[in-house]
Amino acid sequence: MGDDEPERDYYEVEFLEFDTVLEIDQDPEQALLYDGLDQGWDLPYACEEGTCGQCTARYDGDANEVIRHEGNEYLDDEQVEDGWFLPCVAYAEDDFAMQTNVHPNDEE
Repeated sequence: MGDDEPERDYYEVEFLEFDTVLEIDQDPEQALLYDGLDQGWDLPYACEEGTCGQCTARYDGDANEVIRHEGNEYLDDEQVEDGWFLPCVAYAEDDFAMQTNVHPNDEE
């Protein structure tokens, strides 16, 4: 970081569907899904364990670059590299924008 950029302890995550940027702690105690639910947003989810795929979201790039999965048992490596991730078990690792209410099967 340059001298003119203050060090910060959060990432900026934009929820495109809601046109809102949230400041997410760099050491989050909760997954991204719950940051959105805390806003009162109607986000799809079911298992909350990374197994059902109901909460899938999309980043425009390799999701490994911006999130950390802790328990993804639904998406394969190629899908994650294509930008898919599970907010119920995903934690921000950088600033990024995400699309919610989308599913990889909708693209087929």
